[in-house]
Amino acid sequence: MELLDYARLSQDVLNEINIARHIPNVFITELVNRYQFFDELIYRNPDGYAIETYEGDKALTDAIDALKEQTPLPVLIANKGLQRVALDYAENLIQSGDFTCPHIDTADTTPAQRISKVVRWTRMAGECIAVGEVTAIDIVASLIIDDGNDEKSNRRVLLDKDARIAGVVCVPHSVFGVISVIDVIGGEYEAQSNFEYSENAKGCYEIIY
Repeated sequence: MELLDYARLSQDVLNEINIARHIPNVFITELVNRYQFFDELIYRNPDGYAIETYEGDKALTDAIDALKEQTPLPVLIANKGLQRVALDYAENLIQSGDFTCPHIDTADTTPAQRISKVVRWTRMAGECIAVGEVTAIDIVASLIIDDGNDEKSNRRVLLDKDARIAGVVCVPHSVFGVISVIDVIGGEYEAQSNFEYSENAKGCYEIIY
C-alpha cells in the first residue's frame, strides 16, 4: 500500500477547494460522476467500500445546485499562521482521543479564538474537519456535499465570498486513518505581532461546524 504524503495531500486539498470556488463547473463534473455509486442511502466508493449516508444523493444534488448558482470566487491563499492553527488543533484531537471531533479544544478555545492568536480578521472565520477520506477530491467533496448537516456550514465556510486565506493540514489518525482540518478567514487581515487573543471588529461573524 502506497504511503500517503500528508504535506502534498494538504496542498492538494487547498487546490481542490480553489477549483470549487473559482471554477465551479469543473467541480460539478466530479460531483455528477458520484450519482452512479449511490444505492438509496448507501454510497459505494469506487475503491469498493460502502458508506451509509444520512441523505443519500439528495445532499449531492443540493451541492451541485449550489455550485451551479455560484459565481467564480477568489482563490484562497495558503497562510502559514492558519496552517499552524490547524495543525495544533489536529494534534489536540489526536491527543485527547475525542472521536466526536468538536471544534472546542481541550483548553476550551473556539476556532475564532485560536485563529485570532495569529491573524487579525475582519469579516469571517470558519473551520472544517473531515475524517476518513484519503484523497483531496474526496475530502473536499465530502465537505461541500455536507451530508447530514442541515446548515451545510462546511460548504458555507469553503464557498464564503469573503474568504481569502486558509490553513490546511492533513495528518494520520489511528481511528479515522486521516483527519483534515481547514481554517479559513476573510476580509482584511494582518498577522498578530504578540499572538495574544484579540477581540475582532464589530460585525464579524463566525461559521463553525
